[in-house]
Amino acid sequence: MNCDAARDRLLKSDDPALPDAELAEHLAACPACRSVAAEAAGLEAAVRAYPTPPSVLVRRDAFLARLAATSPRPVKVRHVAAAFAALAACVVVAVAAVAVLRPPPPDTPVVAQASSNVVEELVEWNLKLSEADEPAAREKLVRDRLPVLQAAIESARLQADDQELAEQLLAQGRKLGSAADPVDEAEAFHVLADTLLVKLDTSTADPTRSVTLAKMYSEVVDRGVDRNLERAEKQALKVEKQVRVQDLRKAKKKQAARAAAVAERIPEPAREHMKGTKVRPKGSNKLPK
Repeated sequence: MNCDAARDRLLKSDDPALPDAELAEHLAACPACRSVAAEAAGLEAAVRAYPTPPSVLVRRDAFLARLAATSPRPVKVRHVAAAFAALAACVVVAVAAVAVLRPPPPDTPVVAQASSNVVEELVEWNLKLSEADEPAAREKLVRDRLPVLQAAIESARLQADDQELAEQLLAQGRKLGSAADPVDEAEAFHVLADTLLVKLDTSTADPTRSVTLAKMYSEVVDRGVDRNLERAEKQALKVEKQVRVQDLRKAKKKQAARAAAVAERIPEPAREHMKGTKVRPKGSNKLPK
């Protein structure tokens, strides 16, 4: 599929954020068409989210009233369908133009939308890529999910720190799709676990977000770090990688100590999802070893 065919299919699709397999394969390899897909998905989302202007509804009702009052002259079904199609097209164009061209009111705050959901999907995608043993399975996961996730990032209004994390996870997913090294992957997920732990420690006032971050942290440690360390230790590693595995084991112990300290400060529902943490008795100032 070339770029012209891909863009034509994007413009004709019911939902640009959900391309078919052939189109998704082209988007995965073509940054320019991915950008077009993201713009189309963003416009589609804006149109769906924007309420139909009252003036359009008035014109629609007036049109339907005129149709009902017309003398019962035989009308072919295709003529009525064409009229409705034309009206629908006018409504869509009008709403899209208003949504895209009209700036938000000056006093309207810009709210970050679906940050947790987008980041959760990206984390799960990275974990599934790491769990896929066959290169073909990884390539399919990248081909099927990369365009959708990229469009989700570009259409969502993420907070600055979530935006940065989402872009890092997108880049890491691309890398996981073309290589499989358990030591590299264990180290990458360890860094991700550190990032999530910092976010968790600064979200103690938000119980819902704390639960989400605690779940993600535990999944990353279990499925991303521990699983890849087990895979690595079953292989005949060179000395350099053996040293890296040993260093990562030490770093994991320090991270677990920090996680135990964070677990004391987060809401109880989130604490239940923390992997391998034991809350210290009150009054104790010693971190777990």
